[in-house]
Amino acid sequence: MAKPDINVIARVPFFSKLPTTDLNVILSITQVRQIDKDHNLFSQSDPADGLYVILSGKFQIYIFSGIKGAPPKVLATIEEGQYVGEYGLIDGNPRSASVKALTSGEVLYLPSQAFAFLLETQPSIAICVIDYLCGVVTNAPKLRINSPKAELIRTKDLKPNLHNMTSLAAIMREYNRMMAVK
Repeated sequence: MAKPDINVIARVPFFSKLPTTDLNVILSITQVRQIDKDHNLFSQSDPADGLYVILSGKFQIYIFSGIKGAPPKVLATIEEGQYVGEYGLIDGNPRSASVKALTSGEVLYLPSQAFAFLLETQPSIAICVIDYLCGVVTNAPKLRINSPKAELIRTKDLKPNLHNMTSLAAIMREYNRMMAVK
């Protein structure tokens, strides 16, 4: 299988402002994977292992309701160009939802461990990711942060390291969890 064009990576908001050289570095550590219809890409509570960009097919994101015998709650359907697992890529926390293939398809897989190495060795990638995360936290509707770091988040002045990225990802995971149950 041939690697996809760098535009596939450039559509992921974390990476959208990166130059071609950085996009090619990221693309070099990815893998194309085939997913059969009705197979899970990953399941809720699985260990996070990376980011998945949908190259083809249709996928459903769902969570278990927690009520025995109740059907799962469908959160979204995603298709070509969309992605899942962005927070798991950063924080390594277990998957907060399951993703099932509604049709056969292909995904571009970016492994967490290789990405963590890039963050340490490619400062421009780390800066782009932290800036994006700060923007997401700052612009989340109804999200208020009462912390001394709130101003650093608003002004995007957090150091671009994995610890700060993990903290921002945790904020967004909790926010998304609260919004999903409403």
